[in-house]
Amino acid sequence: MILIGGPLAIQGSLGRGSQVQAAEPVAGDESRLPVATVAGSSTTTTSTTTTTTTTTTPTTPPPPSQAPQAYQSRYIVPPTEAEPEAKQLAADIASSLTTYGASDDHAARLNALAGRSGGDLLAQASQPLIYPGSWSQGQVIYPQMGGLGNGRASVMVMTRQTVGSDGEVDFSIVRTLDIRLILGESGWEFDSLSSAGGTFDRLEDLALAHAVARDPRIQMPDSARLDILSGLVSPVLLTLMADVADQTPYEVSVLVTGHPHNVFETDRMSDHTAGRAIDIVRVGDHRVIDDRGEESATRALVEWLYHHPDVRQVGSPWDLDEEPSRRSFTDAVHQDHIHVAVNAP
Repeated sequence: MILIGGPLAIQGSLGRGSQVQAAEPVAGDESRLPVATVAGSSTTTTSTTTTTTTTTTPTTPPPPSQAPQAYQSRYIVPPTEAEPEAKQLAADIASSLTTYGASDDHAARLNALAGRSGGDLLAQASQPLIYPGSWSQGQVIYPQMGGLGNGRASVMVMTRQTVGSDGEVDFSIVRTLDIRLILGESGWEFDSLSSAGGTFDRLEDLALAHAVARDPRIQMPDSARLDILSGLVSPVLLTLMADVADQTPYEVSVLVTGHPHNVFETDRMSDHTAGRAIDIVRVGDHRVIDDRGEESATRALVEWLYHHPDVRQVGSPWDLDEEPSRRSFTDAVHQDHIHVAVNAP
Protein backbone atom coordinates (compact mmCIF):
# COMPACT_ATOMS: atom_id res chain seq x y z
CA MET A 1 0.00 0.00 0.00
CA ILE A 2 1.25 3.45 -0.88
CA LEU A 3 -0.02 6.05 1.59
CA ILE A 4 0.39 9.63 0.49
CA GLY A 5 -0.44 12.65 2.64
CA GLY A 6 -0.67 13.34 6.33
CA PRO A 7 -1.27 10.77 9.06
CA LEU A 8 -5.05 10.74 8.67
CA ALA A 9 -6.90 7.54 9.39
CA ILE A 10 -8.99 6.21 6.53
CA GLN A 11 -12.50 6.27 7.89
CA GLY A 12 -15.70 4.68 6.77
CA SER A 13 -15.99 2.26 3.89
CA LEU A 14 -16.89 2.36 0.27
CA GLY A 15 -20.26 2.21 -1.39
CA ARG A 16 -21.16 1.98 -5.02
CA GLY A 17 -23.17 4.59 -6.80
CA SER A 18 -23.15 8.29 -7.28
CA GLN A 19 -26.19 10.26 -6.22
CA VAL A 20 -25.87 13.09 -3.73
CA GLN A 21 -28.62 12.50 -1.22
CA ALA A 22 -29.60 14.17 2.01
CA ALA A 23 -28.94 12.24 5.18
CA GLU A 24 -29.81 12.81 8.79
CA PRO A 25 -26.53 13.56 10.59
CA VAL A 26 -25.68 11.67 13.74
CA ALA A 27 -23.22 12.55 16.47
CA GLY A 28 -19.78 13.20 15.06
CA ASP A 29 -18.05 15.61 12.68
CA GLU A 30 -19.05 13.07 10.09
CA SER A 31 -22.26 11.11 9.76
CA ARG A 32 -23.02 7.77 8.21
CA LEU A 33 -24.24 8.58 4.73
CA PRO A 34 -25.55 5.86 2.44
CA VAL A 35 -24.17 6.17 -1.06
CA ALA A 36 -27.04 5.80 -3.50
CA THR A 37 -27.01 3.60 -6.54
CA VAL A 38 -27.43 5.19 -9.94
CA ALA A 39 -31.11 5.30 -10.79
CA GLY A 40 -31.29 6.24 -14.44
CA SER A 41 -31.17 9.97 -15.04
CA SER A 42 -33.67 11.05 -12.40
CA THR A 43 -31.04 12.50 -10.08
CA THR A 44 -30.62 15.99 -8.72
CA THR A 45 -27.67 17.63 -6.98
CA THR A 46 -29.32 21.01 -6.59
CA SER A 47 -30.85 20.76 -3.17
CA THR A 48 -29.46 22.90 -0.37
CA THR A 49 -27.72 21.23 2.52
CA THR A 50 -28.18 21.23 6.27
CA THR A 51 -25.50 21.66 8.90
CA THR A 52 -24.90 20.71 12.51
CA THR A 53 -22.23 21.10 15.17
CA THR A 54 -21.03 17.76 16.45
CA THR A 55 -18.20 15.79 17.98
CA THR A 56 -16.12 13.11 16.29
CA THR A 57 -17.26 9.51 16.30
CA PRO A 58 -14.54 7.16 14.94
CA THR A 59 -15.38 4.60 12.33
CA THR A 60 -13.59 1.39 11.47
CA PRO A 61 -12.03 0.74 8.05
CA PRO A 62 -12.98 -2.51 6.34
CA PRO A 63 -10.68 -5.49 6.97
CA PRO A 64 -8.40 -6.23 3.96
CA SER A 65 -10.18 -9.51 3.39
CA GLN A 66 -13.51 -7.80 2.84
CA ALA A 67 -14.79 -5.68 0.00
CA PRO A 68 -15.72 -2.13 1.10
CA GLN A 69 -19.24 -1.79 2.42
CA ALA A 70 -22.01 0.42 1.05
CA TYR A 71 -21.46 3.32 3.45
CA GLN A 72 -19.03 6.19 3.74
CA SER A 73 -18.37 8.92 6.29
CA ARG A 74 -20.01 12.24 5.51
CA TYR A 75 -18.21 15.45 6.39
CA ILE A 76 -20.55 17.79 8.27
CA VAL A 77 -19.85 21.52 7.96
CA PRO A 78 -20.50 23.41 11.25
CA PRO A 79 -23.00 26.29 11.00
CA THR A 80 -20.28 28.65 12.31
CA GLU A 81 -18.29 28.21 9.08
CA ALA A 82 -18.14 30.78 6.27
CA GLU A 83 -20.99 30.00 3.81
CA PRO A 84 -21.81 26.64 5.45
CA GLU A 85 -24.52 25.66 2.94
CA ALA A 86 -22.17 26.18 -0.01
CA LYS A 87 -19.39 24.30 1.76
CA GLN A 88 -21.67 21.38 2.63
CA LEU A 89 -22.83 20.95 -0.95
CA ALA A 90 -19.26 21.16 -2.25
CA ALA A 91 -18.08 18.62 0.33
CA ASP A 92 -20.86 16.21 -0.66
CA ILE A 93 -20.02 16.62 -4.35
CA ALA A 94 -16.30 16.03 -3.74
CA SER A 95 -17.08 12.89 -1.73
CA SER A 96 -19.39 11.55 -4.43
CA LEU A 97 -16.90 12.26 -7.24
CA THR A 98 -14.18 10.29 -5.44
CA THR A 99 -16.36 7.40 -4.24
CA TYR A 100 -17.29 4.53 -6.57
CA GLY A 101 -17.19 0.77 -6.97
CA ALA A 102 -14.83 -1.26 -9.16
CA SER A 103 -17.58 -2.21 -11.61
CA ASP A 104 -19.48 1.09 -11.63
CA ASP A 105 -20.45 2.67 -14.95
CA HIS A 106 -18.54 5.94 -14.70
CA ALA A 107 -20.40 7.62 -17.56
CA ALA A 108 -23.76 6.94 -15.90
CA ARG A 109 -22.40 7.89 -12.48
CA LEU A 110 -21.07 11.25 -13.67
CA ASN A 111 -24.19 12.01 -15.71
CA ALA A 112 -26.23 11.50 -12.54
CA LEU A 113 -23.95 13.90 -10.64
CA ALA A 114 -23.59 16.50 -13.40
CA GLY A 115 -24.38 20.09 -12.53
CA ARG A 116 -25.46 22.95 -14.72
CA SER A 117 -22.39 22.69 -16.96
CA GLY A 118 -23.40 19.19 -18.07
CA GLY A 119 -22.12 15.63 -18.01
CA ASP A 120 -19.54 15.94 -20.81
CA LEU A 121 -17.57 18.68 -19.06
CA LEU A 122 -17.79 16.86 -15.72
CA ALA A 123 -16.55 13.62 -17.32
CA GLN A 124 -13.57 15.44 -18.81
CA ALA A 125 -12.69 17.27 -15.60
CA SER A 126 -13.10 14.08 -13.51
CA GLN A 127 -10.68 11.92 -15.49
CA PRO A 128 -7.85 12.24 -12.91
CA LEU A 129 -10.22 10.83 -10.27
CA ILE A 130 -11.09 7.65 -12.18
CA TYR A 131 -9.07 4.44 -11.86
CA PRO A 132 -10.79 1.82 -14.07
CA GLY A 133 -11.22 -1.58 -12.47
CA SER A 134 -10.59 -0.24 -8.97
CA TRP A 135 -12.85 1.03 -6.22
CA SER A 136 -12.33 4.47 -4.75
CA GLN A 137 -13.36 6.01 -1.46
CA GLY A 138 -13.41 9.76 -0.83
CA GLN A 139 -12.97 11.35 2.58
CA VAL A 140 -13.35 15.13 2.85
CA ILE A 141 -10.73 16.77 5.06
CA TYR A 142 -11.75 20.43 4.82
CA PRO A 143 -13.69 22.65 2.38
CA GLN A 144 -12.18 26.14 2.01
CA MET A 145 -13.78 29.08 0.22
CA GLY A 146 -11.93 29.95 -2.98
CA GLY A 147 -14.17 32.73 -4.23
CA LEU A 148 -17.58 34.26 -3.65
CA GLY A 149 -19.51 36.82 -5.71
CA ASN A 150 -22.20 37.48 -8.30
CA GLY A 151 -24.20 34.45 -7.20
CA ARG A 152 -21.28 32.09 -7.75
CA ALA A 153 -18.83 30.34 -5.44
CA SER A 154 -15.62 28.37 -5.62
CA VAL A 155 -15.02 25.89 -2.81
CA MET A 156 -11.63 24.17 -2.69
CA VAL A 157 -12.23 20.82 -1.01
CA MET A 158 -9.25 18.94 0.42
CA THR A 159 -10.19 15.29 -0.10
CA ARG A 160 -8.40 12.04 0.60
CA GLN A 161 -8.96 9.54 -2.23
CA THR A 162 -8.21 5.93 -1.31
CA VAL A 163 -8.05 3.50 -4.23
CA GLY A 164 -7.96 -0.30 -4.14
CA SER A 165 -9.07 -3.56 -5.66
CA ASP A 166 -11.15 -6.22 -3.94
CA GLY A 167 -10.61 -5.55 -0.22
CA GLU A 168 -7.01 -4.31 -0.54
CA VAL A 169 -5.95 -0.66 -0.50
CA ASP A 170 -3.47 0.15 -3.29
CA PHE A 171 -2.74 3.79 -2.48
CA SER A 172 -4.15 6.91 -0.86
CA ILE A 173 -3.62 10.50 -1.96
CA VAL A 174 -4.92 13.90 -0.83
CA ARG A 175 -6.29 16.20 -3.53
CA THR A 176 -7.68 19.72 -3.62
CA LEU A 177 -10.82 19.82 -5.77
CA ASP A 178 -12.14 23.16 -7.04
CA ILE A 179 -15.94 22.78 -6.89
CA ARG A 180 -17.94 25.56 -8.58
CA LEU A 181 -21.44 26.42 -7.35
CA ILE A 182 -24.17 28.77 -8.53
CA LEU A 183 -26.94 30.30 -6.45
CA GLY A 184 -30.37 29.14 -7.63
CA GLU A 185 -33.87 29.95 -6.48
CA SER A 186 -33.77 27.37 -3.68
CA GLY A 187 -30.12 27.72 -2.66
CA TRP A 188 -26.66 26.70 -3.82
CA GLU A 189 -26.46 24.31 -6.79
CA PHE A 190 -23.58 22.34 -8.28
CA ASP A 191 -22.25 23.96 -11.46
CA SER A 192 -18.97 22.31 -12.42
CA LEU A 193 -15.67 20.75 -11.36
CA SER A 194 -13.01 23.29 -12.26
CA SER A 195 -10.04 21.20 -11.10
CA ALA A 196 -9.60 17.63 -9.86
CA GLY A 197 -6.32 18.47 -8.14
CA GLY A 198 -3.88 17.10 -10.69
CA THR A 199 -2.97 13.76 -12.23
CA PHE A 200 -0.95 11.27 -10.22
CA ASP A 201 0.53 8.91 -12.80
CA ARG A 202 3.72 7.93 -10.98
CA LEU A 203 2.71 7.33 -7.40
CA GLU A 204 6.12 5.84 -6.55
CA ASP A 205 7.75 9.12 -7.62
CA LEU A 206 5.25 11.04 -5.54
CA ALA A 207 5.92 8.87 -2.49
CA LEU A 208 9.67 9.35 -2.93
CA ALA A 209 9.14 13.10 -3.26
CA HIS A 210 7.80 13.24 0.27
CA ALA A 211 11.35 12.84 1.53
CA VAL A 212 12.27 16.22 0.01
CA ALA A 213 8.95 18.06 -0.46
CA ARG A 214 7.39 17.55 2.97
CA ASP A 215 8.47 19.28 6.10
CA PRO A 216 6.85 17.40 9.04
CA ARG A 217 5.74 20.76 10.45
CA ILE A 218 3.76 21.56 7.29
CA GLN A 219 0.64 19.59 6.42
CA MET A 220 -0.57 19.92 2.85
CA PRO A 221 -2.50 18.05 0.13
CA ASP A 222 -0.56 15.96 -2.36
CA SER A 223 -1.84 18.30 -5.05
CA ALA A 224 0.39 20.93 -3.43
CA ARG A 225 3.32 18.52 -3.08
CA LEU A 226 3.06 17.73 -6.78
CA ASP A 227 3.14 21.46 -7.52
CA ILE A 228 6.44 21.67 -5.63
CA LEU A 229 7.93 18.64 -7.36
CA SER A 230 6.84 19.91 -10.77
CA GLY A 231 8.71 23.15 -10.31
CA LEU A 232 5.53 25.23 -10.27
CA VAL A 233 6.21 26.94 -6.94
CA SER A 234 8.44 29.99 -6.65
CA PRO A 235 11.64 29.44 -4.63
CA VAL A 236 10.78 32.64 -2.78
CA LEU A 237 7.53 31.05 -1.61
CA LEU A 238 9.25 27.78 -0.68
CA THR A 239 11.72 29.72 1.47
CA LEU A 240 8.84 31.56 3.13
CA MET A 241 7.05 28.28 3.82
CA ALA A 242 10.14 27.04 5.68
CA ASP A 243 10.34 30.34 7.57
CA VAL A 244 6.71 30.04 8.65
CA ALA A 245 7.34 26.49 9.87
CA ASP A 246 10.10 27.90 12.09
CA GLN A 247 7.39 30.03 13.72
CA THR A 248 4.62 27.41 14.03
CA PRO A 249 3.30 24.17 12.54
CA TYR A 250 0.57 24.88 10.00
CA GLU A 251 -1.66 23.39 7.33
CA VAL A 252 -1.79 24.39 3.67
CA SER A 253 -4.93 23.94 1.57
CA VAL A 254 -3.63 24.93 -1.87
CA LEU A 255 -0.62 26.22 -3.78
CA VAL A 256 -1.24 26.11 -7.56
CA THR A 257 -3.31 23.10 -8.60
CA GLY A 258 -6.89 23.22 -7.37
CA HIS A 259 -7.08 27.01 -7.13
CA PRO A 260 -9.07 29.13 -9.62
CA HIS A 261 -6.81 30.23 -12.50
CA ASN A 262 -7.95 33.84 -12.22
CA VAL A 263 -8.90 35.87 -9.17
CA PHE A 264 -12.52 34.74 -8.79
CA GLU A 265 -14.96 36.49 -11.15
CA THR A 266 -12.20 38.69 -12.68
CA ASP A 267 -9.87 38.49 -15.68
CA ARG A 268 -6.75 38.86 -13.47
CA MET A 269 -4.49 35.81 -13.15
CA SER A 270 -4.16 34.62 -9.57
CA ASP A 271 -0.81 34.69 -7.78
CA HIS A 272 -1.49 31.00 -7.09
CA THR A 273 -1.38 30.27 -10.83
CA ALA A 274 2.03 31.95 -10.99
CA GLY A 275 3.28 29.79 -8.10
CA ARG A 276 3.67 32.77 -5.81
CA ALA A 277 0.83 32.28 -3.30
CA ILE A 278 -0.20 29.93 -0.52
CA ASP A 279 -3.41 29.50 1.48
CA ILE A 280 -3.07 28.50 5.15
CA VAL A 281 -6.13 27.01 6.90
CA ARG A 282 -4.63 26.02 10.26
CA VAL A 283 -2.08 27.71 12.52
CA GLY A 284 -0.73 25.50 15.28
CA ASP A 285 -3.66 23.44 16.56
CA HIS A 286 -6.41 25.83 15.47
CA ARG A 287 -8.23 26.33 12.18
CA VAL A 288 -8.18 29.96 11.05
CA ILE A 289 -12.00 30.05 11.12
CA ASP A 290 -11.94 29.17 14.84
CA ASP A 291 -9.01 31.38 15.85
CA ARG A 292 -9.92 34.95 14.95
CA GLY A 293 -9.41 36.68 18.29
CA GLU A 294 -7.18 39.75 18.56
CA GLU A 295 -4.72 37.81 20.77
CA SER A 296 -4.84 34.59 18.72
CA ALA A 297 -1.90 32.71 17.26
CA THR A 298 -3.45 33.24 13.83
CA ARG A 299 -3.46 37.02 14.29
CA ALA A 300 0.17 36.89 15.46
CA LEU A 301 1.19 34.97 12.33
CA VAL A 302 -0.67 37.41 10.07
CA GLU A 303 1.23 40.30 11.65
CA TRP A 304 4.53 38.44 11.27
CA LEU A 305 3.77 37.75 7.59
CA TYR A 306 2.77 41.36 7.02
CA HIS A 307 6.22 42.52 8.11
CA HIS A 308 8.16 39.81 6.20
CA PRO A 309 10.24 41.42 3.41
CA ASP A 310 9.34 38.75 0.84
CA VAL A 311 5.57 39.04 1.37
CA ARG A 312 3.71 41.23 -1.11
CA GLN A 313 0.14 40.68 0.14
CA VAL A 314 -1.74 39.07 3.04
CA GLY A 315 -5.46 38.29 2.96
CA SER A 316 -6.92 37.20 6.30
CA PRO A 317 -9.71 37.90 8.80
CA TRP A 318 -7.98 41.26 9.48
CA ASP A 319 -7.03 44.32 7.46
CA LEU A 320 -3.84 45.58 9.10
CA ASP A 321 -3.33 48.71 7.01
CA GLU A 322 -6.88 49.51 5.80
CA GLU A 323 -7.86 51.07 2.47
CA PRO A 324 -6.54 52.08 0.00
CA SER A 325 -3.56 49.75 0.56
CA ARG A 326 -4.01 46.15 -0.55
CA ARG A 327 -0.88 44.78 1.13
CA SER A 328 -3.22 43.58 3.88
CA PHE A 329 -6.92 43.02 3.24
CA THR A 330 -9.97 41.14 4.49
CA ASP A 331 -13.32 40.17 2.99
CA ALA A 332 -15.99 37.45 3.22
CA VAL A 333 -13.80 34.88 1.46
CA HIS A 334 -10.73 35.31 3.66
CA GLN A 335 -12.36 34.41 6.98
CA ASP A 336 -11.32 30.74 6.92
CA HIS A 337 -7.73 31.02 5.65
CA ILE A 338 -4.66 33.21 5.31
CA HIS A 339 -3.75 34.05 1.71
CA VAL A 340 -0.08 34.96 1.30
CA ALA A 341 1.46 36.21 -1.95
CA VAL A 342 5.20 36.75 -2.32
CA ASN A 343 7.32 38.97 -4.52
CA ALA A 344 8.46 37.66 -7.89
CA PRO A 345 11.95 36.07 -7.86
